[in-house]
Amino acid sequence: MLPTTVFGGVASMLSATRASPMTIIRGFSLYANLWQETPRRKQDKFYKILKYVKPVDTTEYKAGQEITKGLSIPSKQKQYPDYAYETMFFKRQNRGLYGGLQRKRSKTSSESGNKNLRVHLPNIQKAKLWSETLNRAIQTKVLTKVLKTITKEGGLDNYLTKDKPARVKTIGLKGWRLRYEVLKKREFNELPKVEDASGNTRQVYYIHSDGKQITVGKNKLLKELYPLVVRDSYTPVSASEFRRNHSYLTSGELVDKLASYNYDFSAITV
Repeated sequence: MLPTTVFGGVASMLSATRASPMTIIRGFSLYANLWQETPRRKQDKFYKILKYVKPVDTTEYKAGQEITKGLSIPSKQKQYPDYAYETMFFKRQNRGLYGGLQRKRSKTSSESGNKNLRVHLPNIQKAKLWSETLNRAIQTKVLTKVLKTITKEGGLDNYLTKDKPARVKTIGLKGWRLRYEVLKKREFNELPKVEDASGNTRQVYYIHSDGKQITVGKNKLLKELYPLVVRDSYTPVSASEFRRNHSYLTSGELVDKLASYNYDFSAITV
């Protein structure tokens, strides 16, 4: 219903002897804007996941920067990238494929009106899911609805690597880590296999920006770099100290360090 102020304003304009029709229409539209309902804000479907997420520190620290109070330096390098939607509510979903479904609660009422809280848990089953990319079976807890989604997507790998925002939010911490393993394995499978001078087929592990095709892994690069670092150091360098200072480097950075020592790449390239 229109407020009384609208009818009062229109009546006053109609009673005016010299009011033009356009003035009356403008005044009516002005009063009509007062009672128009504002559109409701659409709520995110996964508001619980977004509300109770573990905060991720995205600050980039540089060498020589002053350490802030309460900051602890990890002793090991992160094996997986940070997951922005690691939930802090119903934490068991971080250990399986729950599809974003969480615990719900309701009340039961007796005939006398006594109400008691009860909990609705998702239908979770233990299952072994085959990964074509990783070539192994993955045993995990999975929601029955997610099992149907995996079948619909055409396998576990397709389910994990789908890049829709809803899939990334509901995949969970374990799914995020499996997704990373699948993507890294696919990236490795795309690297070529070449023949060396003796006719043997060798797998390429890394292609440098200058075109070098490295046929050894990161551990082999560290093994080749260690004697060079010991040779040019004024103080003794133990193997544990060397790995602590160099194991976090990427394959590209290790190749650049070897190049700075004028290393001969003929044995590890084709």
